[in-house]
Amino acid sequence: MVIEQHPSLHSLSAEEKLQLSEELCLDALLDAQRNPALREMVQQRLQDYRDDPDSGIAWDDLKGKIFSRQKVA
Repeated sequence: MVIEQHPSLHSLSAEEKLQLSEELCLDALLDAQRNPALREMVQQRLQDYRDDPDSGIAWDDLKGKIFSRQKVA
């Protein structure tokens, strides 16, 4: 896992980790604009979602799951 290569990420709060994930997603989208193979993969995933929206999970639902796991520990 990438997080194992960056131990300082473990010390981030759940909120900071979510913010980081959002920033990484945005950065990946910018990379996709410059990288044809990545752009194609993003476009395919978007099409997969459009074909079957129930196959994914809403961002708010995912955040809720992440936060609920943090409270359990």
